[in-house]
Amino acid sequence: MVCVALGCMPAAATFAAPPVHATWTALPIREVTGQLSHLAGRPVVLDRRIDPTTPLTLVITGESCDDVLATVAARAGGQAIHLESVIRIVPPALAGRCLAGEQARRREISRLPSPQRDSLAKKATWQWPPGSTPRDLIASAAAEAGLAIDGLDRIPHDHFPAADIPPLTLADRLDLILAHFDLRVGWSRSPTGPHPQGHIVPLPDAAADAVPTDTEPTSPARRNSPPRQVGGRQVYTLRLEAPLEEALNAVTRQFGLRLSLDTASLSARGVAPREIARAEVRSASRDELLDAILVPLGLSWRIDDGTLRVWAEQSPR
Repeated sequence: MVCVALGCMPAAATFAAPPVHATWTALPIREVTGQLSHLAGRPVVLDRRIDPTTPLTLVITGESCDDVLATVAARAGGQAIHLESVIRIVPPALAGRCLAGEQARRREISRLPSPQRDSLAKKATWQWPPGSTPRDLIASAAAEAGLAIDGLDRIPHDHFPAADIPPLTLADRLDLILAHFDLRVGWSRSPTGPHPQGHIVPLPDAAADAVPTDTEPTSPARRNSPPRQVGGRQVYTLRLEAPLEEALNAVTRQFGLRLSLDTASLSARGVAPREIARAEVRSASRDELLDAILVPLGLSWRIDDGTLRVWAEQSPR
């Protein structure tokens, strides 16, 4: 049986993780990641190819949570990848594919009609008993949400240990399982009904420049790098955790745009201009960067005459 260690934690907080002070002596990595989940504010997920019983002996004195995660991952022969809702510790060769898969999901969901986007954005907890099979977990989650997902036979047979996952969107929950097998759900518009069509597909290949190789600590608020040219197009790297309006003002200045934020429509959908926006992209286009910031909040955008217009579409009654 392959073990998959999933750190459990309460709902994600909006504050920065405090410095870590800890002493671990021959502690299995699955227990370490469980502790780090609480500090990071997101589940820390061990890829099924990382041995969860790997013993770790570390003395941590005031280091950042990001630094500790990088060290823990390296000791286990992996790499910590900061995704939108989870942190995955994966074999280094898979890091770029995980990031590329998340960017592909954001693009696909952003193109769906509002009701179909909303059906994937609903958050819920997820628990399962020991011995559960990934195929059954995906099938039951999809059926409960009223979704039909093609390609379930592509999921290999396996058994997972018990898990208790904090609230995540449906799209995140499905990909959390599938990424263990280098798979994800590809989403497309359904011509009828409130739900999109889902197809299980391989994680996309990542361009060499998109694979993160640094372990430099990052600010909990915002870190970005100047645009550069890759394959004839301008790309951006950004890690963001800041109030939405502040973040949009910063990126529009970088893009040479004006900002028009429809606060009335945001308020009607329960999104405040001061709500914390989180995003992490590498080697992303301008459109992919904006999708990364806005799509997780259920917001739409377009650029007209040098102005970035951001609004929230209203759910049909």
